[in-house]
Amino acid sequence: MITTIVILFYVALFLFGIGFVLAMLSSLRDGCIHKDIAEIKGDLAWVFLKIKNFTQQFFNKTTYKHLITYYMYYALAIGFVILLVVEL
Repeated sequence: MITTIVILFYVALFLFGIGFVLAMLSSLRDGCIHKDIAEIKGDLAWVFLKIKNFTQQFFNKTTYKHLITYYMYYALAIGFVILLVVEL
């Protein structure tokens, strides 16, 4: 049962990854990297801009400093989650 859930998770992750790459490529082709949302007329370009704005707000120097300081705790938490998934 857990194998089926893991396989479905990986398939969904793969499909989301393909969709993300295609959205990035289509917005790159539209030339919307340095434009605002009001200037873009493409269908999927606004998705790229939302992702771009989120990453610019999230990945800044403060976040980087926090991750460098506490990376071992995050690694430990991820390890526990992996152990829980494997044991189920």
